[in-house]
Amino acid sequence: MFNPVRMQIQIASSAEKVFAALTDARALETWFCEHAEITPQNYAFWGHYTPEAPDREAGQHPIISQIAGRELVYDWRLKHAVSRVTIKLLPRDDGTILTVRQTASESAEDKWYHLEDFWFLVLENLRRYLDSKPADARVDFTQSMKGDIRHETLVDAPPERIFDALLNPAQVERWIATKAEIEPEVGGQYDIGWGGSGEKIIELTPNEKLSIYLPENPEYGNPKRTHTTLTWTLEASGGKTRLTFTHSGFAADEDVSGMYTGWRTFLNNLRSVVEYGSDWQPMLVPLAPDAVGYSAAIIAGQHHVVDELRAD
Repeated sequence: MFNPVRMQIQIASSAEKVFAALTDARALETWFCEHAEITPQNYAFWGHYTPEAPDREAGQHPIISQIAGRELVYDWRLKHAVSRVTIKLLPRDDGTILTVRQTASESAEDKWYHLEDFWFLVLENLRRYLDSKPADARVDFTQSMKGDIRHETLVDAPPERIFDALLNPAQVERWIATKAEIEPEVGGQYDIGWGGSGEKIIELTPNEKLSIYLPENPEYGNPKRTHTTLTWTLEASGGKTRLTFTHSGFAADEDVSGMYTGWRTFLNNLRSVVEYGSDWQPMLVPLAPDAVGYSAAIIAGQHHVVDELRAD
């Protein structure tokens, strides 16, 4: 959903520290964007890691209002519309709930900016930044996003813990699956409950590699293609693990921008699930009862969504 984006995240830092991370240019360049300049009047960010990859001139966004430690409102100028971003900080005994709402003019209704995936990605970066963890999950919006998708990350955990998060249904439902049904063997099903059928494991080397056969949906995909393949490759390195993800089987000129940022987000969440363990909680969005494409953890957390995000 683009209009509006509504999201919240629980952060184990004070509202004052979170606000500082939102309003310090050097901090923003660590978890949010490539370049930033913040003045009392302007919230400027631009570069490769911002949707539409604006240059410095296009990345100037006026601040509408701000209350230190509590609220920041600015207009984000997109190519086809002006959107308004409202960030609020709600102090809690165990930290802060940050809410973000991004709305656009009606002229943007027919545009798909994939901004929900972007906010999922950068808000997890923000949480990691404030917890002194690497906050380096980026998408380069200057690249074409055509053909096969490839992302990689370094996880501060041994391969066996990551492999468990890829195959254990209870773990998979924390970072991607609505309802996971997994048979951990070659030929076994790998169903994440998003309405597909026929997904199966085609390669499984414990703690090293997992590949999934993903049948093509003729209604949405390429009618000439029968399937694509999801692959996670793990390589141990000094007590950590280099995790590489690919979604392959696309034509070299096929537009995959609708999936590209989403897969980067899922990989980042998988990393945090493994590194934080049971302490990690997903970002929440208010969902309709028939919503699809969200994890069971997000669905189960609906009673924690704050009231202001539910309002239209």
